[in-house]
Amino acid sequence: MKVHSVSGAFIITLDFAGRSPIILHMKAVNVSRLRAALAILFLLGLCPPLHAVSGRFFVHLDGGASFLALSSLNDELAAQGQDELGAGYGLGISLGHTLMEERWSLELHFAVTFYPSFDYENEYEYFPSEMKHYSFALVARHNFLSESERYHPSLGAGIGYGQTNLVAGGGKLAAAEGILTGRFGVSVRSNLEIALECTYYAGLQTKEFRAPFLENVNTDVVLDSAGKALEDRFRSLDARLGLTVWLKPPTQ
Repeated sequence: MKVHSVSGAFIITLDFAGRSPIILHMKAVNVSRLRAALAILFLLGLCPPLHAVSGRFFVHLDGGASFLALSSLNDELAAQGQDELGAGYGLGISLGHTLMEERWSLELHFAVTFYPSFDYENEYEYFPSEMKHYSFALVARHNFLSESERYHPSLGAGIGYGQTNLVAGGGKLAAAEGILTGRFGVSVRSNLEIALECTYYAGLQTKEFRAPFLENVNTDVVLDSAGKALEDRFRSLDARLGLTVWLKPPTQ
């Protein structure tokens, strides 16, 4: 066997008696890439095998009413001679996994809520609004009757990001958001339950309604009747009915 290095590659020649030589061409491996690959393999080796991970994955889908509180926007609508914003309706989806013998769970939560349309009109600007709110959050939930096969009451709290759009693509109120939620589920099958959930969403910051894409707004913020930037903090209480589907059968 002979080994040669040519232009960053290795050429290995294997000689066998009575046979033609076999030539192997091997590209040299970058040392930093090799170290990174070995580090990843080491970390993977520290992780427990999949069959050793306890708990179950689940998907929760729900829909229902949303009762909104945007005090500054409601005050501005009153100054314009309009009614306060009414209740809307929302849809939510969560992907979660139970932990610690199903006493706790972690969920990735997303919700979108639709509110009644209105015309925003004052001395400075006018646009029709079809308001929507989007919520993204990580929620930790405590399950009070984890040993029960039928009833599953739980309380959860989370933090994430919320965005309220007065119109599609504009009039955005975006801020960090906190979530408090209570859920009561009743099993109807081993992998399916009906659940009633109440969730309180609260923006953690007071922000301006930004409006860089509204064609009939001359500034990058929405102005109120006094010519000042409209600022607010999103809050809502949502009541929804939904289904929880368990993706892995319960352990025996």
